[in-house]
Amino acid sequence: MPIHIHIEKDNKTAKFEIFPTFLIKSRKFNASEIREIRSLVDENSGLIKNKWNEYFNN
Repeated sequence: MPIHIHIEKDNKTAKFEIFPTFLIKSRKFNASEIREIRSLVDENSGLIKNKWNEYFNN
């Protein structure tokens, strides 16, 4: 299973794959919100990978 993250806010959802970072799907986030989320995911990709491995490899 590729490393990915789910984002939820109110009734909006998005899912990003991490390496490389790309949007898999989104519901109700607008384009500027998606750009901001993608930037945050890029900036934190190392942390996301570490937490993924802690959760799924333990």
